[in-house]
Amino acid sequence: MMRLLGRQEIIVYLLGLLCACVYGMKIDFSRLRQIRRPYIEKRNNQCSGNPCEEDKPFLCRSSPTCIALEQVCDSIPQCPDGFDESPALCNAKKRPSIGDLEDFLIKNEHWIIPALFNGASPELVAHSLVVSSDLEEVKLMVGMDPQSEENLHEAFMAVLTGDERPLLKMGMPQEEWFDVQFMLNRLIEGGLQV
Repeated sequence: MMRLLGRQEIIVYLLGLLCACVYGMKIDFSRLRQIRRPYIEKRNNQCSGNPCEEDKPFLCRSSPTCIALEQVCDSIPQCPDGFDESPALCNAKKRPSIGDLEDFLIKNEHWIIPALFNGASPELVAHSLVVSSDLEEVKLMVGMDPQSEENLHEAFMAVLTGDERPLLKMGMPQEEWFDVQFMLNRLIEGGLQV
């Protein structure tokens, strides 16, 4: 009985496909292939569209003014709109790159994302950790529930005190302690208020 039902379903699908093709309809199978995410693909080393010279590569957002990287986040606005001193930009300058953070989060995704970030995507979490000034901003950007917020705060406190036990209770594998400690310390040293 089960084999007959399966065969009937296949026949119905094939008839539907045949009818669609006979009446001039087209089935697009190209969307079934896996699409690579653009940020994973190899990037070239050339910047395109940046008119700035090598010694002043930072382009202000609202004007064609170019400034040296040393002048970005130096507490003196050189860009007419003050973009070179924006808090999000200055936070990102001092912290690990989004790519490094995303790689770290993906490596530890099985425990760190559900325990600390309420199941949010590693991309979103990495971005929020780079640009936020404190854990409250991270919570708002990621959309964390109160338990995840408490776990995140507890994780940072564990790193500050050098005590891995709270993180082990959250599911962190013992061998990941040094990587977790290193990355969370880099965020704290980069100015993330905990």
